[in-house]
Amino acid sequence: MQPTITNTLSQGVSAHQEGRHQEAERCYRTILASHPDHADANHNLGVLAVSFNQTEFALPLFKKALDTNPKIEQFWLSYIDALTKTKR
Repeated sequence: MQPTITNTLSQGVSAHQEGRHQEAERCYRTILASHPDHADANHNLGVLAVSFNQTEFALPLFKKALDTNPKIEQFWLSYIDALTKTKR
């Protein structure tokens, strides 16, 4: 049985919080492979990227999360923070 997107996202978030970054990245990328506009997976992968100083990589992920769901305040905060870090 294939895990659902919700389960995969939950696994990714748990892995992320527990410092298992490769597992978290794998979960987020698994979701994005079949649902490239998934707002939470894009945002969380962006947050993970920023934590490894890959802010340029994170910017389009945050933008896609915002394009999909502009009402989530945290998406805006993450995007603005990344823009500030890249001096854009």
